[in-house]
Amino acid sequence: MFVVPLLFADYHHVVSDNKTDFSTLKTFSIREGRATTTRPELNNRLIFKKVEDAIRVQLSTKGLTEAQNQADVVVGFRLGEDRPHGPSVTFDRGTLVIDITTREGSSMIWQGVYTDDNATPAKVAGRLPRYVEKLLSEYPPKKKK
Repeated sequence: MFVVPLLFADYHHVVSDNKTDFSTLKTFSIREGRATTTRPELNNRLIFKKVEDAIRVQLSTKGLTEAQNQADVVVGFRLGEDRPHGPSVTFDRGTLVIDITTREGSSMIWQGVYTDDNATPAKVAGRLPRYVEKLLSEYPPKKKK
């Protein structure tokens, strides 16, 4: 009898601006998310709210406070990914991208991308809070020595 290990095709990547002093950033606001898929399991306001709530929880546990006006950083996100397949569109992968920019929105200072290649849109929708947690576990970035 052979035992075949399960291979999970999910991965994440985080990049940040090494010139930003993240310790000075104390407040955040969340910009409305968007979907890059037409799948209703992901492209709906309830799912966006689920992601927004997960972002709030994660950033709050790191000591940041949500501010409606004049926040230090603005957090945006997008999810899903469709690809053209002939005359139709196919759901290709579950992708969550979280962008953190300066208040002016002119400078991205942090980005996390989580991709799950083997999940249906419904499974991705259920896993989004976990994806947010994994990505934001790397915020703020550790200082390089």
